[in-house]
Amino acid sequence: MGVIHSNHFWIPMPDGARLGARLWMPDDKKSYPAILEYLPYRKDDYTVKRDSNTIAHFAKHGYACIRVDMRGAGSSDGFKDDEYTDQEIDDGVAVIDWIASQSWCNGNVGTMGISWGGITGLQLAQRSPKALKTIITLGSTDQRYYDDGSYYMGCMVGQTLGWGAIMFGYNSRPPDPELVGDNWQTLWHERLEKTPHYLERWLKHQHNDEYWLNNSVDVDYSKIKIPVYVISGHADCWPNTVPRLLQNLDVPTRGLQGPWCHRYPHLGIPGPTVDFLSNAVRWFDHWLKEKETGVMDEAKYQVFLQDTVKPKTYYDSRPGRWIGLSSWPSEQVETKCFYLNQEGLSFKKIPNQAMKILSPQTVGQFSGEYMPWFAFGLADELPDNQNIEDSGSLVFDTETLKLPLEILGNASITLNLSSDQPQGLVAVRLCDLWPDGSSTLITRGILNLSQRNGKSNPEVMIPGEVEEVIVELNHVGYIVPIGHKLRLAISTSYWPIAWPAPTNTCLTIYSDLSLLKLPVLGGNVSTEVLKEFTKNNVPEEEPTITIREFNENRQSSFDEKQNLNILEIKADNGKIRIKESGMEMGSKSLHRFSISELDPLSANAEYEWEWEYGRGNWQTKTYTFTKITSDLDHFYMHAVLIAWEGDKQVFKRTWDEKFKRDYF
Repeated sequence: MGVIHSNHFWIPMPDGARLGARLWMPDDKKSYPAILEYLPYRKDDYTVKRDSNTIAHFAKHGYACIRVDMRGAGSSDGFKDDEYTDQEIDDGVAVIDWIASQSWCNGNVGTMGISWGGITGLQLAQRSPKALKTIITLGSTDQRYYDDGSYYMGCMVGQTLGWGAIMFGYNSRPPDPELVGDNWQTLWHERLEKTPHYLERWLKHQHNDEYWLNNSVDVDYSKIKIPVYVISGHADCWPNTVPRLLQNLDVPTRGLQGPWCHRYPHLGIPGPTVDFLSNAVRWFDHWLKEKETGVMDEAKYQVFLQDTVKPKTYYDSRPGRWIGLSSWPSEQVETKCFYLNQEGLSFKKIPNQAMKILSPQTVGQFSGEYMPWFAFGLADELPDNQNIEDSGSLVFDTETLKLPLEILGNASITLNLSSDQPQGLVAVRLCDLWPDGSSTLITRGILNLSQRNGKSNPEVMIPGEVEEVIVELNHVGYIVPIGHKLRLAISTSYWPIAWPAPTNTCLTIYSDLSLLKLPVLGGNVSTEVLKEFTKNNVPEEEPTITIREFNENRQSSFDEKQNLNILEIKADNGKIRIKESGMEMGSKSLHRFSISELDPLSANAEYEWEWEYGRGNWQTKTYTFTKITSDLDHFYMHAVLIAWEGDKQVFKRTWDEKFKRDYF
């Protein structure tokens, strides 16, 4: 089937604004179902390579495929003042209504998107536009506060404050004059002037209040009334969405979970990749064309059980096997309970023992990226050997396993503990302990102890008072083999993923009521009908030319003069030329995290981004810098935005703000 392509046109909004769009569709002038991907990530340059190998694929199978830039992004009008706003979702509904009214659309629309686009797909489904018949959501979340880029796991997060810093840089980029016209400069300067630093708002809302609850899907799952295909990976930052949606949605659903990080499955790292696009065609054919494709005859939840691997910061592929379950939660998953004591993890409770833990603030430096996604190229983004982390933690090991443990689900740990300070943090890791002592991270969970009774109404600990707290760990599928041990590690710090509590807090854990609940597959697992997964075999188009290669350097060091442990991630993200438009785009970044082993108030996170866009005589560059520090009572944000046209500086703005620590 031939495909025609329109690289830019406008979709009008009810208030007169215009959103920029691209279209791929069959060339026979018939009407087709439409598939929409709706994102803030610049359809004309930043995602052009991925789009040509993902969303465009469906046009070859009888779909009109549309990529739309959100208001304030790329070639669209306006400026972008936050994530997941009512305006953003209103615009998305208007886009769907407009698509359905076009002569080339038969009135049926589906959405597909990863990350922001996947979240927005869920939010659009809750609005129930008449033409929207199904969605595929990947690498997304249904809980804005707990999973969003600023309060990951409900913690004030050092590493993921960087998401606000990344968007600070993204939002500074200019529109393309060849698309926007002579008005490009006015639009760009409006964005530079009016677009806020997202951290300004996020740091004013440090617990799960109305700000985060607005457009958070989990507030009312019943609003979703159309079929949902939900996909994620074990190495993604949001692995809990697939099981949560399968459990809470009362509509036809299917779930797919592989070993991947924050990427589409056909581009998955770690592999194995799968021919996801062919499977997505089957889903859309079933729900948008009423074809019987067999997709609903397969297992409801298809999940990759990862075999053991030595700890490494990058895997090309993970060993393991696919299984299929007819439902989630599954009756085939049992709970094994392990009690904590000074000798390790055991099946039997023993008389009470008190165990203290006060971790160095540097525990967590081998955690890997909170959101590994290899955006610009291959890098060391996955968790390293956990031995050093374990040395600063309270660890509990099982005996050497005589039978494998096939873990599937969310482990949780109940801790009977007391704190010597009003505020504190507890980080819990499950590790696969090899006979040679290597320690591979399986999954983790973090709890701000002020949120032990809920994330909307925090309360301090009463020093010395014993309380029961529960820490839920991320969903995972992992097999700990015979001859290995399962390790539980508990620390009071996890930098730079979790911003430290304001004090060095010592926790005392009491063994009599502290236990690990581990979800494991039972002995007689029956696998449902699986999709016959094959490796990605979709030929890739190459719409770009590489001008400068990607290069990244990660370095840990110790500054003796300041007594600081420093982690620097310096990257030249490369530079490309878009063949179709001639646009050249490049970027460089530096993320720096520093902390003293004994001083939580020394935590410092810095983020620099430089973007360059140009074509011929038209050349632009932007530079953004964000720095976050804290004392006992406040967080401090210093930020700078500078923009140039050619060699002339045309804009500069500086932020210096402080925010009261609100139980963090």
